Amino acid sequence: MKTERKSIPVPRLTEQEQQEITRFLEADKPLPDKFRFLLFEDKREVELVWNGKGSEVSNVRN
Repeated sequence: MKTERKSIPVPRLTEQEQQEITRFLEADKPLPDKFRFLLFEDKREVELVWNGKGSEVSNVRN
């Protein structure tokens, strides 16, 4: 079964925000979170840790 990805509209950035992002990129610095989450879909990863947890890895997606 093929699932469709819903596109999330990206908010338009102001000229000042675009210039600020450009400065970070030109300085080879990471973007602050406020820009990363504006520009890219939030794909945070979570790891659960408990006493006795095994080393087997599995991914769970919505």
